[in-house]
Amino acid sequence: LIEGELEIGQISGLIKTIKPAAEIVKEIIDEFESVQSQLHQY
Repeated sequence: LIEGELEIGQISGLIKTIKPAAEIVKEIIDEFESVQSQLHQY
């Protein structure tokens, strides 16, 4: 690279497990639904 820098792998040390994309999406949806139900209580 002539101007700039190539930043690759900075967070690779934080990765503890490799999950299928479907599992990650399910976790995000489950967390969203949990937070959403808590907000409806107010």
